[in-house]
Amino acid sequence: MTSETNQMDAMFVGEHPALDFLNSVAAPKGAIIDWLDTEADLLDWLERSGLCEKTELVRIRNGAQASELSATLPEIHDFREALRDFIHTAAGQEKVPLTHPVIARINEILRGGPLQMQIETPQAEDGERQALVLRTKFELGNPRDLLARIAEASAKLICEADFTYVRNCEGPTCTMYFLDISKNHKRRWCSMKVCGNRAKATAHRRAKAASSGQ
Repeated sequence: MTSETNQMDAMFVGEHPALDFLNSVAAPKGAIIDWLDTEADLLDWLERSGLCEKTELVRIRNGAQASELSATLPEIHDFREALRDFIHTAAGQEKVPLTHPVIARINEILRGGPLQMQIETPQAEDGERQALVLRTKFELGNPRDLLARIAEASAKLICEADFTYVRNCEGPTCTMYFLDISKNHKRRWCSMKVCGNRAKATAHRRAKAASSGQ
């Protein structure tokens, strides 16, 4: 696999953290890019995705658990491909595949994660407190708990999302998936800046060539 993480910033276009995780290896411009190529890449991506907070990752970043982090990275890569098979099967369908092996795998990961539940009072942008909410989170005690955090996001996607609106970008080489939350549910591209504009440019060239050949 070719890594070009220095040439293109990670893309967060999935409209759900689990789909962003799936899209952390992609080929939006033809060449495969893995934004989780190294342990440092993984930690940076988890922070940028919002799946982990910077303060949570301090203990893991300090290097004290470097060997365990190195062992966890291939597990995360492997889980990503297992999730990809599920998403590929379920995307666009009214019902998800209930017996897909990734579901049992997610349950196994979640059983081993350090679950914590807290009642919180979120604040709106104007500072006004909202209604009480119960939040569930897998606390990060060691690098393997990163996988539990990712599995939690994947479980929420599988149980809560309307998969009729989970779609693969129509870019010819793009492997990215997204949850179409647009008003008319007619989104076609991972990003207009990447695949959308390329498709428009290709269509324009073809139209021009066709008109010149008449």
